[in-house]
Amino acid sequence: MRPLVRHTQRLQRLAVFEAAARLGSFSAAGRELAMAQPAVTRQVRALEVALDVELFRRSANRVELTEAGRRFADTLDVAFSAIEHAIDEVTELDATFVLATPPGFAQQLIVPALDSLQHALGDRDLRLWLYDAERELTEGTFDAAVRLSSTGSGWPGHQHRELFAEHVVPVASQSLADELGLNASSSATDVLAAPLLHMDARDRPWMSWAEWLAASDLALTPGRRRVVFNNYPTVLQQAVAGRGVALGWIGLVDGLVADGLLRPIGPQVSSARSYCVTWPERRSSSAVSAVVAWLESYTRSAGEAASEPSTRDPTQSMP
Repeated sequence: MRPLVRHTQRLQRLAVFEAAARLGSFSAAGRELAMAQPAVTRQVRALEVALDVELFRRSANRVELTEAGRRFADTLDVAFSAIEHAIDEVTELDATFVLATPPGFAQQLIVPALDSLQHALGDRDLRLWLYDAERELTEGTFDAAVRLSSTGSGWPGHQHRELFAEHVVPVASQSLADELGLNASSSATDVLAAPLLHMDARDRPWMSWAEWLAASDLALTPGRRRVVFNNYPTVLQQAVAGRGVALGWIGLVDGLVADGLLRPIGPQVSSARSYCVTWPERRSSSAVSAVVAWLESYTRSAGEAASEPSTRDPTQSMP
């Protein structure tokens, strides 16, 4: 029996300790590992007993690594990284790359360029995982994910790279815009009077109609009935069909505008959030690097489009 196994008794205890040390919290480690916090506490305590070393100092509301715990965590970080690199090397050509993305982002940006993305991945297969709510990402495994978050913030246990900031403009079909007398110079008050298409905002970080209207000191009309859809492609489908006005994310609706299916009909509103690509920390591989580089290059035009005045000629397409 190897000394490592004899001393720790269960190798899982090393993974639990590493997560708790890296995240600085037993509760956060539990969430990452899908374990209850008391189970994390028991595993760490059992490791301390097996090694006869105190790894954490515990107080009422926090835990802190001891000097021995800090040295042990640093060593495990190096060791785990080496093992993960070896796993990447032996599985990279056979594994399927899982890219998690919101349905709207996938439909408008990823799917039209699948051949290009597949070329960037080389011999690896690609699986698109379409998720509707952030909580779904904690229940599955992915190699990289497109997510929306406040600029500069991150996700515990993940690295991230910003793609483009959130810039939103209302859009409608040409026929509905003409019928309502709306164009790119229309005010938020004019837009509020139109039939609005809503997306369920629960556990979704992106802009809602309430937030867009608040930028003009307006609010949704009380008592006005509305239909709420559960994903963005459905909202866009309804907008193209002329059934209402949708919020359009610059960078996502550009193709629909360029094809004349939708047109901007009001002021552009920006938030502090950004679309980002994220991937599990210390699990970078050549495939992750290729996808991140591809997304950065492919979405670069979104930032360029957002920098243009929202009052441009509505007959001109977004780049």
